[in-house]
Amino acid sequence: MSGSRFIRAALVGLSALSVSACVSLLPESEPVSVYRLSAPQPAELTGDHWTVVEIDVPNAPRGLSGDQIAIMRNGSSLAYIAGARWISPAPRLLQSLVIDTFNANNAQLAPTRADDGVRADYELRLDMQEFEAIYDRGEGVAPLIRVRISARLVAEQGRQFAGARVVTAEARATNNRTSDIVAAFDDAAQAASREIADWTASRAATLAN
Repeated sequence: MSGSRFIRAALVGLSALSVSACVSLLPESEPVSVYRLSAPQPAELTGDHWTVVEIDVPNAPRGLSGDQIAIMRNGSSLAYIAGARWISPAPRLLQSLVIDTFNANNAQLAPTRADDGVRADYELRLDMQEFEAIYDRGEGVAPLIRVRISARLVAEQGRQFAGARVVTAEARATNNRTSDIVAAFDDAAQAASREIADWTASRAATLAN
């Protein structure tokens, strides 16, 4: 599918607030374009004393847990862009972006995944509450992308709660085309990831003093 074609959505007839099942109405034979989020340039981690943060795969409602690119229509109907997919399920896509953002910030925080087998100082638990394009100005008009993530930081020593924050980032697509919508997802997701990384670094520094 060309990046310049207007999006078509396969509507899921369920409220976005209580999605219990997702049914794609796309024909199996339709060609699929695959999209990824861009990653910030990593910085070299220097020094001898690093704070290791294990970044979990974000929890997500079922309607946002797959690799389909979600949109919100009429304020309550969750739908998906036809013929387009994320390169991996959205929660894992977001986890990778947060890890890349930590690596780019070079704030003496070393991000890891659970399967790395590294003993962490903190665990960052994320809930992906919104990750969708919202047609707030009507269909056919460029949508607003909203990324909302709840973050909780837990100190591994003593399993103590170290802080919580809800981060929301928005970006409006320049046109109602898949490529422009994905670019706006990229902007919003990167802004949210930077805020999470900065907040985590600030909390870790405060708790270390």
